[in-house]
Amino acid sequence: MLMLALLIALLAVVVAMFILRRWTGRLASVATLLAGAIMALWLAEVGLLPGTQGPLTAYRPLVPGLDR
Repeated sequence: MLMLALLIALLAVVVAMFILRRWTGRLASVATLLAGAIMALWLAEVGLLPGTQGPLTAYRPLVPGLDR
């Protein structure tokens, strides 16, 4: 639900960038912040952020004979 709200907000900001050309720089900053939040949520969903149970977790299985 949060991802959907952020995507709609990003779409609204991009449309506003075309309509309000005078505010393009500020709207681009807002769009960058929204895109960063979307990426962070997506990476957490996929499991690629530290602390999530994904392919890049800190947990490594012990190998008998090699690990003490």
